[in-house]
Amino acid sequence: MNDFIIPFLATALISLLLVLSKGFHGKHTCDPTDGIQKFHECHTPRIGGIAIFCGLILACFLSTTPDTELLKLMLIASLPAFAAGVIEDLTKKAGVKKRLVATMVSGFLAWWLTGYTLNHIDIQGIDGLLSYLPISIAFTVFAVAGISNATNIIDGFNGLSSGTLMICFSAISLIAWQVGDIDLMHICLLLTVVTGGFFIINFPLGKIFLGDSGAYLLGFMLAWVAVMLPMRNPTVSPWASLLICSYPFIETTYSMGRRLIQKSSTSQADIAHMHSLIKIKVINCYFPCVPKHIRNSMVSPFCWTFVIISSTISVVYYKQTPLLMAASLGMFTLYAIIYKVLISLSPSKEQILFEQQNYPVTAEQIATPDYQYQKQQLIEETLITEIPNN
Repeated sequence: MNDFIIPFLATALISLLLVLSKGFHGKHTCDPTDGIQKFHECHTPRIGGIAIFCGLILACFLSTTPDTELLKLMLIASLPAFAAGVIEDLTKKAGVKKRLVATMVSGFLAWWLTGYTLNHIDIQGIDGLLSYLPISIAFTVFAVAGISNATNIIDGFNGLSSGTLMICFSAISLIAWQVGDIDLMHICLLLTVVTGGFFIINFPLGKIFLGDSGAYLLGFMLAWVAVMLPMRNPTVSPWASLLICSYPFIETTYSMGRRLIQKSSTSQADIAHMHSLIKIKVINCYFPCVPKHIRNSMVSPFCWTFVIISSTISVVYYKQTPLLMAASLGMFTLYAIIYKVLISLSPSKEQILFEQQNYPVTAEQIATPDYQYQKQQLIEETLITEIPNN
């Protein structure tokens, strides 16, 4: 039991210490409040990944089970992705392409150190190609990089990314337990409790953020346990792993498609993600009297519901590839429907007030990447100060 309790407490304590000491390091580590995706009001440390990394290292030293060696190899492989995230958190100079390359390097190292690759996805023809090791390695590296970066994309509100990750790790641990893979189950539980140590400081008050370091570290970890689950256990369909990771995967692919259609940059930050629209169209509109920092946290449970649905299906039907394929398509369809509904919602009073005073734009334009940060900031201020009884 100490294998879980001590890493949890250590991660929480380090996270708290980073918050309390921000006066010393905040110049380099705090997240600014200006930016199109910034919804917080005060400077907040965005180096939660450091606390999580320390918690995982401590877990490796404390655990005496055989899976510890595998977790150590995973931590070594994660170093390029984690380092790129730390550099971005501290300097804001690790560009998107550099971070993408770093996650690909981590994926390659994970194969090199553990020997696992995605050598089948239960699709005839593609499985034939994946039987060739170079293609299998390339596919695995691409998949790992994709999930790692997708995890960073959903890291937008208090508890959203870390809560999603805990749900996903828990789902994989449950499937591993059902098929008797106790080592993988133990690794996933350790990842869950360490993430939980950060989570209690991050949610709901947002005292510390996961940051790129934490998002890329845990995103890589999620991607790799998702790879290992079906590769170590032939009775588990690869689509079970995909369905568990479907929320960040769908968010990323849908956003890329949306931006390509709009002919906007796929690497440019915007506030048209589903979680951003939930904040603007639902939380701000229907809960205006709730303090702003709490409203930022109210977005997460909406998105967690999506993750819980997909993860539950995977845990129950982890062997049934056709059903899991259909469920994956169903989750993508559900996401698209929710997104369209959010877009179609009437603008809230603060949005209308803002438009009348400053920019006579349509409700559809508000949800596009061209909707600048200054507009959103005024919406937030108007919501609090001018229409408290909405």
